[in-house]
Amino acid sequence: MSKKKIGILLIAIGVFILLNTLNLISDEIFLYLLAGGFIFTYFMLGATKHYGNIGFLIPGSILLAIALFSDLQRIDFIDNLGGGFFFIMLGLAFIVVLIHTNFFKKWDWPIYPAGALILFGVFVIFVDNNDFIQNLEYLNYITPVVLIGIGGYLLYQNKQNKQNKQ
Repeated sequence: MSKKKIGILLIAIGVFILLNTLNLISDEIFLYLLAGGFIFTYFMLGATKHYGNIGFLIPGSILLAIALFSDLQRIDFIDNLGGGFFFIMLGLAFIVVLIHTNFFKKWDWPIYPAGALILFGVFVIFVDNNDFIQNLEYLNYITPVVLIGIGGYLLYQNKQNKQNKQ
């Protein structure tokens, strides 16, 4: 990272911390300002002109997702969705990163954290809001055993494939 980028980053972080320490901004708006600072820096440095600018986009989009989640929890419907909505918001932050990486050769990596976070969020929402699944306590024992079994099977298959290639 160049000295210019580090300087901008340190000034922005220092200003935000000072404003928060002096109680000149509330905690609620602090995340928006911090996210805005990262996103502003991302655009000031040329946005998609340089792949390295992603270092400002990632924290900016994640902080914005956290701030939006915090505010949207005030809506009863979203609050009832529970923690799964948080993971969906983080997944959407990586979709924003995917838009940036689409301009470069290494474009597809944000799909994986975005997809995993969104699917996990949907799963958590489903489990939290489904009484049938919540009452099945034996799943606490069956699920880990099944995961261990599948993992062991995959390792066994991998070992067999390596032996067949030799």
